[in-house]
Amino acid sequence: MLKWIPVVLLLGALATACVGAEVRGVWVTSWSRGFATAEEVDATIAAAKKAGMNALFIEVRKCADAYYYSHFEPRAPEIPAGFDPLGYTIKKAHAEGIQVHAWVVVYRAYVGSRTGPTDPNNIVNKHPDWVMVSDTGRNYSGEGIYLDPGNPEVREYIATVFEDIVERYNVDGIQYDYVRYPGRNWGYSETALKRYYAETGAKEKPAPDDPKWMQWRRDQVTALVKLAHDKIKAADPKVQISASTICYGGAPTDWKKTSCYAEVLQDWYKWMKQGLIDINIPMNYRSERSASAAKAFRTWIVNSERWSGGRPVYQGIYASSNPPADLFKQIEATRKAGQEGFVVFAFNQSRRRDSNAEALGAALGPAPKLPVNEPPAAACAKE
Repeated sequence: MLKWIPVVLLLGALATACVGAEVRGVWVTSWSRGFATAEEVDATIAAAKKAGMNALFIEVRKCADAYYYSHFEPRAPEIPAGFDPLGYTIKKAHAEGIQVHAWVVVYRAYVGSRTGPTDPNNIVNKHPDWVMVSDTGRNYSGEGIYLDPGNPEVREYIATVFEDIVERYNVDGIQYDYVRYPGRNWGYSETALKRYYAETGAKEKPAPDDPKWMQWRRDQVTALVKLAHDKIKAADPKVQISASTICYGGAPTDWKKTSCYAEVLQDWYKWMKQGLIDINIPMNYRSERSASAAKAFRTWIVNSERWSGGRPVYQGIYASSNPPADLFKQIEATRKAGQEGFVVFAFNQSRRRDSNAEALGAALGPAPKLPVNEPPAAACAKE
């Protein structure tokens, strides 16, 4: 225990210095226990309070499915009949001054067998023409099956799914994940190529690294981000829009050489400059045990602040590769940089969560309560 004392004292002093605006978030995935039942939600909220956290980012759309009552997508099969994970989490968390952000996987629509989903209600089966393919005609990337951003029908559908959440649930935020291509070799659906030819005058299938083709695809992702922004803000302007963004590899000072811009065609710098998202959450998943990784973590803090457009940045911190003492170091680094908060991945039920919650809570102290979104006039309910 003695080895924790200097860190605990340091973080306690920092917590005192931080005004109540600091967001202390945790991601809770739908891949393991965390919020699929009332008991799991209650345990997660109790653990968050113990850890000194004040914001839950819960994965309510994993693979074009719904951990809430959706007008458009099939209900996740592991949810007990009659239970609304999102609605229950909001009710219980808001009572504790804890925000709830609906974490939504954007373009990835299926993970599993390479033959695709068997559920006829999955969007991949309902609209096979919406599926993204590679330059060689494959439809399953290493991450699963994606919908193609280059298809306007895909954009309208996804943005409407998000709008539906905001219209019926008093979430504090919508958080995008997988709002990108899986890589430069993807995006070659028939619809996307036809639109590209028509809009640019190109006559032949472009190479993956063709600069014009790369920019066209970045613009397709941005078009969805803008459409979703407009629909969400029209439904409830108080809802904060965030994105968990890519910061793979090194940390170049030239934005156009970053992995997000040059590899997965995700122009989050533009989104921040144009106000299409309110908060950027770079997934800065690096271990303090490696000197080079620890340096890269801090360089990405600096770069993400430079590319923030003057808007809030919360660093995404990886608990699996960082024991509590190292989590504390990375939290301290975000605070020294003057950033508004941090989000820890992940916070599902486990022995690791129990031990991390105890250590974090001892260091951080009770979290400041955050303002929460009041219920709409008509309470959300099953429809």
